[in-house]
Amino acid sequence: MISVTVYRALFWLLLAAVAILSMMSLDSQQTMFVWQDKMHHMAAYAVLFWCLLGGYEKQKNLWLLGILLTLFSGLIEVAQSYTGYRQAELMDLLANAAGILLAALLHVLIRRF
Repeated sequence: MISVTVYRALFWLLLAAVAILSMMSLDSQQTMFVWQDKMHHMAAYAVLFWCLLGGYEKQKNLWLLGILLTLFSGLIEVAQSYTGYRQAELMDLLANAAGILLAALLHVLIRRF
């Protein structure tokens, strides 16, 4: 079993990585399918939320943590719109929220069974 300290460290390292990568200029990327970018968003935020729950669920409510991470995601989207080379996308925000909800659902299901 992974310790709370490891979950917390992973969460903060991954959050910093997501923030930095979200603000970097993108070169043209080859995509294998149309929604590939949205799947990346969903997976990244699912992993982030899983680590957040592992590190902080005992101190904070699951829904509060989900709302806070979704707000962070929204702030990143707004910040991207000010870079001049990135743009805010509502679908990115929705994909991030879907990843958070997926991780929350899996977390609740695992705890029940």
